[in-house]
Amino acid sequence: DAGRAGAMLASLSRRGLPAASLAVSRSLSTVSEITVNCTFIKPDGKRVTVPGMVGWSLLKTAQHHGVPLEGWESAPSWYEDYGDGPATAADHVVVANEWVDKLAPMYQDELDMLGSVDHVTPNSRLAAVIKLTKALEGITVYIPPENMSYKGYNF
Repeated sequence: DAGRAGAMLASLSRRGLPAASLAVSRSLSTVSEITVNCTFIKPDGKRVTVPGMVGWSLLKTAQHHGVPLEGWESAPSWYEDYGDGPATAADHVVVANEWVDKLAPMYQDELDMLGSVDHVTPNSRLAAVIKLTKALEGITVYIPPENMSYKGYNF
């Protein structure tokens, strides 16, 4: 239904969907092709699943939906344009085992930044560095209790 698709696209536009994606998005099936569901698990086991957009970082997705991850990312990307790396580890997450091999390789700068985090695991990553693709549909990450972004936040 064209009216329903138009209403959904207007809603996505208000939420910050890039204009170029809107130009391509003309049907509900197209909208589903550019969204990626992401599940965040807080230390008490409570899960929240939110939609992100292909091309967004996991950090941007979390912040867009009020999930407690601090940090920032350079636009369009640290490594492509600036050559410098992440500036904070406040967006440290632990990626569920089944998703680790689907992520882009870790750069040395990310590894160095994670060196400043307590309780790093082999699946630790920075949410700002994880770029969403359709291959990551359903990705699940855990926010460790040591994450400074989480402390005092109840979502």
